[in-house]
Amino acid sequence: MTSADLLLRARPDSQALADRVVAEVWEAGALGVEERSGDEGIELIIYLSRPTEPDIRSVLEGLLTSERIGEASEPLGEMDWSEAWKDGLEAIVISPRLVVRPSFVAYPLEDGQQEVIVDPGQAFGTGGHESTRLALEWVDALSTRGERAVRVLDVGTGSGVLGLAAVKLGAGWALGFDLDRGAVTEAQRVAKGNGLGTDLALFAGPIEALGEGVFDLVLVNLLRSEMLPIAEEIATKLSPEGNLVLSGLLVSDRSKVLATFGAFGLEERGERTVQDASGAVWSAPLLGFAR
Repeated sequence: MTSADLLLRARPDSQALADRVVAEVWEAGALGVEERSGDEGIELIIYLSRPTEPDIRSVLEGLLTSERIGEASEPLGEMDWSEAWKDGLEAIVISPRLVVRPSFVAYPLEDGQQEVIVDPGQAFGTGGHESTRLALEWVDALSTRGERAVRVLDVGTGSGVLGLAAVKLGAGWALGFDLDRGAVTEAQRVAKGNGLGTDLALFAGPIEALGEGVFDLVLVNLLRSEMLPIAEEIATKLSPEGNLVLSGLLVSDRSKVLATFGAFGLEERGERTVQDASGAVWSAPLLGFAR
């Protein structure tokens, strides 16, 4: 059990900024991060050891104003961050066909309902974030339309949840990759835990490392700043009749993203949106080549 010496509270003013804070405090040595949403917006509770406090505080001060960073305090009692994360977590029902849940939460599946089991970890993607949920909804919706994907590409796979959900819902095979080697290791663990260790192939590296070939379904859950520099490479990996799901975007990103992908011959086929607790609206457009 890894116990935290201290905790720090931070209040980023947007979900996009919260995601960046989480990523950077992990790199700075955080033992765990708990995200809470309420009437006052987003609060991050960062669990840490005393030696890492200067580095983590430096990260926070580089991203947030001083009034949004609390003072360090000791956790109440012996605190295991991984156990603390379990409080309040529950199964996420995407549809009557798909559920995403932590391993420590039981959920009685309906007839024909599939599940992906993902525990909180350092890799992004447990189904709880709005952008992940929107992408999962598209995976489910496309499978119900009879548009079975034989080959799926999961760009920036994180925990592997999107590729695994596609396989659970009938895709023949999925390939996921991430620049973060730790995320790929986590995705491999999650795939094996779901009995899909051979159905989701994984590698750590850039999209340029992909070989020849195209995919029936391409899933991209990245921030706009991560997505647009590789937009052309993403477009070249989509089959002529394939579907491209983009998520990780705020509605304010929409016009620039659509224009960028439009330059490579892709047009919008649909959109899903959701508002988070902070009031930010997330967008997940579905794109494809003109038919």
